[in-house]
Amino acid sequence: MKPNPGKPPRSNRATPGGRASPPSSGPTAERLRRWGLPLAALLLLGVLTGVWPGPDLFRRRPPTAHAAAGPAPPTVAPSPTGSPANPANPPPSSDPAELGAALINRGNEQLARGDLAGALASYRAAEKFLPEDEDVFYNQGIVLSRLGRTNEAIAAYEAALKLFPDHAEAHNNLGNLLLRAGRRTEAVEHFRAAIAALPEYAIAHNNLGNALRLAGQTNEALEHFTRAVELNPGYWEARFNLATLYRETGRPAEAAREYREVLRLQPDFTPARAALESLPPLPVPVRD
Repeated sequence: MKPNPGKPPRSNRATPGGRASPPSSGPTAERLRRWGLPLAALLLLGVLTGVWPGPDLFRRRPPTAHAAAGPAPPTVAPSPTGSPANPANPPPSSDPAELGAALINRGNEQLARGDLAGALASYRAAEKFLPEDEDVFYNQGIVLSRLGRTNEAIAAYEAALKLFPDHAEAHNNLGNLLLRAGRRTEAVEHFRAAIAALPEYAIAHNNLGNALRLAGQTNEALEHFTRAVELNPGYWEARFNLATLYRETGRPAEAAREYREVLRLQPDFTPARAALESLPPLPVPVRD
């Protein structure tokens, strides 16, 4: 959100409960297990398609940590009469910014509890009071994406970017949706814009690497996977992508090194173990 000293304090961006995801692209194992889907299959699909299922980002700045795991308590801003804020009937106030802030906070709490319909209603009600707040539209994009309403989510992220063109996470999330929709050229542009706005954004470097790999631009893809790992050495998803690209480009020693590091960080990630075992044996050095 653009600085505005007149706005009341609030947690304006959607930040659902759960452990802080690392500055990486993919959903964590915890998220995937919550969906009840096989971890290895989903992660392998993400690597192959360049699209990680599920909501990637809920923060504007990757270093910011999430709250502790578990649903957020329903601490909704009360109206003067003591009743909770309601998207259809917001508390009386003379300040539209306060009304919008209360609705956004409520939407964030609803999203943390998994109430997608309620969160969307709150964010859309907040839009009436804060029509020039980019985070209102960014948060709508998150919910619409989770609801599978891709075209509406794309439009919401585009609206956020019209208000704040340097919104790195909006660019990244929009790039993922466009890549999923087969609009690879546009996706690459948005991943590049995310990195231009936030050069140390490891998530966007990894996602750009995926898009470039799909486009056959392996040299540049390798640069971005490497950069993602440099920025976050514990980013095992990016290491797996890097290892796979090393394997595909005939560099088995480097691939083996990265697959081993993936397994050190994520011992149960079977695609890395299977890929490591499928590599040809390295030549044994000959001593004179």
